[in-house]
Amino acid sequence: WLLDIGSSAVETVFIPSENRGTLCISSQAGCTLDCGFCSTGKQGFNRNLTTSEIIGQLWLAKRALAEDAAGQHISNIVMMGMGEPLLNYENLLPALRLMLDDNAYGLSRRRVTVSTSGILPMIDRLRDDCPVALAVSLHAPNDSLRDQLMPINRKYPIADLVAACSRYLDRAPRDFITFEYVMLSGVND
Repeated sequence: WLLDIGSSAVETVFIPSENRGTLCISSQAGCTLDCGFCSTGKQGFNRNLTTSEIIGQLWLAKRALAEDAAGQHISNIVMMGMGEPLLNYENLLPALRLMLDDNAYGLSRRRVTVSTSGILPMIDRLRDDCPVALAVSLHAPNDSLRDQLMPINRKYPIADLVAACSRYLDRAPRDFITFEYVMLSGVND
C-alpha cells in the first residue's frame, strides 16, 4: 500500500508466504542516509512518522486483510519500510510496545523485527528498552566498500557494528541477528 500521511507518502508492504504474513512498515517519510542502492534515500527526507502513523500502517493492513477473502493475516512485523527506524526512536519505541502489548496487537518479540543500517547508540538503547528481533543492513564485506554504499559506515564502521550486535544478543529474543545483503553485480557480489 502507498499511504498518504499529511503531505507525505509512505509505503507499507504485505509479504504473504505459506506459513506467515509479514508486514513491512515505514518509520519515516524519506530517509537521510542516502545509501547508494536505495531509492528512498534518493527522495530525500521529509519527516519522522508519529507513533500513531506507524501503528496506523498495521491497523490499516489488518483491516484490509480482514476484508480479503483469502484469509491472510499478519504474523510478523518488520520495521524495514521507508526510513531508518532507529533515527525515529522516540516514535518507534511506543509503536513497538503497542505491537507487543497483549491488550493491543499481542505479537511476540521474536516476530517483530527492527531493521537498521547500524545506528550503534540506538541499537544499545533498543537492547535495553525493548529488545525485539534485529536485522542489520550490511551490504558489504569491508569498510571501504561499505563506506561507498552506506555513508553511515564512516561514523559506525563494521567492527563497531559487530560489537554492538554481540551486545544486543545478550537480551535478544532470538539467538541470532539477521544480516541483510543486497547483491549488486560487479560491486559487492
